[in-house]
Amino acid sequence: MNFVKATTFSTRLIQKRGISGFKTQLVNKSLRQNRSYSSTSSHVVTKESSNVPWVIGSLIVFGPLLFKLTSPPEKKKVQPIAPVVTAAKEEEEEEEEEAVEVPVAVKKVQKPYVLVGAGTASFAAAQAIKEKDPQANVIIIGDESYSPYMRPPLSKELWFSEDPNVAETLVFKDWSGSERNTVYQDISKYEIIKDASGSDLESEKIKLLLNKSVAKLNVEDHAVTLNDGSVIYYNKVLLATGGEPKQLPSQAENTNVTTFRNINDFKKLEKIAKDGAHIAVVGGGFLGSELAVALAHRSGKENLKVTQIFPEEGNMANVFPGYLTKWTTSRVRKIGVDVKDKSTVKSVSTDKETGKTVIHLGNDETLSVDHVIVAIGIEPRVDLARDAGLEIDESRSGVVVNAELEARRDVYAAGDMVSFHDVQLGRRRIEHHDHAVLSGRHAGENMVGASRAYNHQSMFWSDLGPEIGYEAVGLIDSQLSTVSVWAKATANDTPAAAAASEADSPRAAPGEEVVAESSATSVTEAVKATNPFQDEKFGKGLVFYVRDQKIVGLVLFNVFGKVQEARDIINGGYTSDKIDGLLKKFELYSKDH
Repeated sequence: MNFVKATTFSTRLIQKRGISGFKTQLVNKSLRQNRSYSSTSSHVVTKESSNVPWVIGSLIVFGPLLFKLTSPPEKKKVQPIAPVVTAAKEEEEEEEEEAVEVPVAVKKVQKPYVLVGAGTASFAAAQAIKEKDPQANVIIIGDESYSPYMRPPLSKELWFSEDPNVAETLVFKDWSGSERNTVYQDISKYEIIKDASGSDLESEKIKLLLNKSVAKLNVEDHAVTLNDGSVIYYNKVLLATGGEPKQLPSQAENTNVTTFRNINDFKKLEKIAKDGAHIAVVGGGFLGSELAVALAHRSGKENLKVTQIFPEEGNMANVFPGYLTKWTTSRVRKIGVDVKDKSTVKSVSTDKETGKTVIHLGNDETLSVDHVIVAIGIEPRVDLARDAGLEIDESRSGVVVNAELEARRDVYAAGDMVSFHDVQLGRRRIEHHDHAVLSGRHAGENMVGASRAYNHQSMFWSDLGPEIGYEAVGLIDSQLSTVSVWAKATANDTPAAAAASEADSPRAAPGEEVVAESSATSVTEAVKATNPFQDEKFGKGLVFYVRDQKIVGLVLFNVFGKVQEARDIINGGYTSDKIDGLLKKFELYSKDH
């Protein structure tokens, strides 16, 4: 009995210590033999004293074996097994890692903000987006080979540059003498991409895709298809496609008849002017009058002759009241332009013998010239929007947007081609630089979550040489009633003084200021005494445009730095009987007046 208990205890000890299977089997065999032997002896031996010799004998025989089996194994005997177990475990862990692969963290480029059109509105929108979200993926798509640039200098300051290489540098001095570039920023500031695949490129710069156009807009899929067939999926899209210059009926048949809209047009015309030629400008509005005066300025240096043709009664007749139109036309003629007002162009043809272009006028007069520039307005580019199912304002030919400049969900529009609601003046479409800046920036801010209504009163300006310039706000239409106030001009009352304008004016040059002391005079007295056409001394003034007794527009003629005051008047909803009290805002008269 004692031996059985001892062997049972030994078995448990062996199992607890984890001896190998081979040794365990050996012990179990010995135990079975001992149990059998003990059981047999219990039947043979009847006296307790007879067990003593057997116990002693068992200890002598099995003791050494039991000691060897129950003693801890030597370390050197375990070592061959350990590497096998470790290697198997490592292999198992590797298989588990392969089965459950942990993804590598990769920075995903967000869907881009796509800006269709590489003009002022898109540039302003891109800047606004980047200011609000520096990590934003922004792509500007343009069909020209130039990065975004200003259009106004093409018909203004560039023509007055003394640099013979101005067509290459595109650098000019504004009227204040500050040097500026027509291009907004150097091409190195952009991330230039060649095709749609560049939309996924990770870059903190604004991406620029040039010499491409958007052929299709899919609003539901948030996708634009380029003219090469490739597709870009967008987060939000801005339509800022601008406008296409209007043409004469027979213009396409004559290579010497061109429009004027972009940098290449400027370069071509500048070369023609350098070579000495007779150039005809068709159009008496903003662009036509500016170009005619700019070219006439060159006529003193090159053998250049300039003729301006338009059907109205004078320059800017659709904008200015009659007497101011006559006064302006007289000044344009004085500069050296041969103005043919009240004249229409029936057709143009080519003289096969001389190669010159012949202009056939409505009064049967013909005019032989070397080149014709057509500046009779633009048609907004809305085909892309129309094909996409967006609403078009047929009376104004613009894309209809809500107060936040959104045409559809995630589709915005800005610049020349947008028809928007003006709280004070009703629905409008504006084709001027300042509106492109303001609407583009506002749309960009709303694209990144601003959700603000567009309530800006944009301004426009035009210069007819260095001595005549005007700025305007609101509805400027010669069909409206007007109230004018005039005063004598001083040396400071020229476009050069425009540098004193407010900070957000395109003319502004920080750090300069022109202050004039003034006192107001009654409207009746001022208008009666100061018709500028009768007395050329009166070279500056204000023209208030009135609709239903409400002031809806204001022209500042040779009055600079007062655009914000004009905006306040339009936004304030003032009526025409308040004009007398509003004059003090403009400091129109000097103390000795």
